[in-house]
Amino acid sequence: MLILSAFFTVTFANAQGPEALAMETSEYYSDVTTKDIENRAIKALDPNGFLYHFENLNINTSYSEHATAFFRDKVIVSSSKRIGAFSSKEEGFYNLYCGDLNQKGAIKNLVNFSRAINTKESNEGSVALSSAENVVFFTRSIEENGQHNLKIFRAEMVDYQWSNFEMLPFNEVGYAIENPVLSPDDKIIYFSANIPGSKGGFDIFSVTINEDGTYNAPKNLGSEINTHKDEKFPYVMGDNSALYFSSNGHYNLGGLDIFESKIIDGKFNFPVNMGSSLNSTEDDFGFLMDQSNSGFFTSNRAGGKGGNDIYYFKRKKTTQQLQGTIVDFKTNMVLPNATVTVVDTYGRVVDKITSDDKGVFTTTVIPYNSYTLHASKDGFIETDEEFESFRGDDFKHTVTIKLPQAKAEIVVEAEKLVIKIENIYFDYNKWSIKDESTLSLNKIVDVLNEHPEMNIEINAHTDARGKASYNYKLSDKRAASAKAYLIANGVDAERLVSKGYGETQPKENCGTTCSETQHETNRRIEFVIVE
Repeated sequence: MLILSAFFTVTFANAQGPEALAMETSEYYSDVTTKDIENRAIKALDPNGFLYHFENLNINTSYSEHATAFFRDKVIVSSSKRIGAFSSKEEGFYNLYCGDLNQKGAIKNLVNFSRAINTKESNEGSVALSSAENVVFFTRSIEENGQHNLKIFRAEMVDYQWSNFEMLPFNEVGYAIENPVLSPDDKIIYFSANIPGSKGGFDIFSVTINEDGTYNAPKNLGSEINTHKDEKFPYVMGDNSALYFSSNGHYNLGGLDIFESKIIDGKFNFPVNMGSSLNSTEDDFGFLMDQSNSGFFTSNRAGGKGGNDIYYFKRKKTTQQLQGTIVDFKTNMVLPNATVTVVDTYGRVVDKITSDDKGVFTTTVIPYNSYTLHASKDGFIETDEEFESFRGDDFKHTVTIKLPQAKAEIVVEAEKLVIKIENIYFDYNKWSIKDESTLSLNKIVDVLNEHPEMNIEINAHTDARGKASYNYKLSDKRAASAKAYLIANGVDAERLVSKGYGETQPKENCGTTCSETQHETNRRIEFVIVE
């Protein structure tokens, strides 16, 4: 099971997380004006793909609490309030407690998580458990030259007791190593630290656990995730699809905000602020979620009970629709039966749709994602349109894609020299030219204007369905309609001959067993060049 880290930055021997956080926030604002701070406080962000509904838990006190890990059917809480054997009226060091979790998200019946782990003169904070829950990684503060710095420790479950404690070798003297969380396969520890190699403040690092139990050197997650300010509280989804973390360096509402970075092919993508339905103008961190889109986060926002409070949340995806219209580039005439392939930013085809008789297509998109809309239609030049779903709430996007026409070609088909264009469409049982087919016939006009010596036969064909005599008459009327359109657009009638052949010259000789595609191939108009 994946676990989220807790928050601590202890500056002095008895300094607590909220105090250190206040100092960091003050330092964060030291290079901006009061007006800048006010602007930051009042600005708002859309929700980012999810709408969060949350509530402050009864477990919270005037001290600081933080939900740090799931453990069986319970939740591990870090708190500075003394409970049980550590009971006191004064705020003390942070220790770990375990509470029952009910279906409504309430945490009850807090008890000491482990007397072997908790101490009276150190902070015990973040917890990460292996998937088998028999190995625990946790933070404990160590006094170094008069100040307490958090380090990551490891312990094993032996005879129902946590034993075999060790401080991990990649901890560095004089630096804070915080917020451990395990990857789903238990092979990587993610954590935050201000060790050398940080881009500024705290960065998120990873360490690989080798098969023999040794650890590789810490690796900075890079500038995609880390900034010159603070990035903390990593949390990895159980399916390894996303990294959540808190930052005051990326674009935010103020203080620490919770961000999401999609993990694609093992790479972290640019993080996106989870938006105004979750984050506040204060500090929001400690994101912890199960697989049912509910979980916990920690905040010192206004309206809390004091210090850092735990909030239980439920979230649902926002719904976004993309409606597009395919039109001719030159005339803006709508184009039915165009194909639109929707490709996401990772090159995956997420939808393939056909425009309706009004040239309209509709698909669903994910907020704050980039897409390529690949539009194609017979007789037109394929076109790519870049699209970005630039907001995070329920919304309907609109886009217009313009397709340039492809030129007609003069080719040889079945030993005949023809002007090759896309098919000419007619309504069922009709012979009047459809609007979209006028664009195709205009190509014939262009060729004939370019070659004034050229004469053509307009030959119309039907499929094999229906009576042969009726098909002959229908095809003759369709050929005549095409001829009339060319004449109306300036072509000399003496250069044109029209004739209907009904079903007598099929391209697909399949009779009444033809597929719909074969029937469509047989329904056609040919423009044959003659002497």
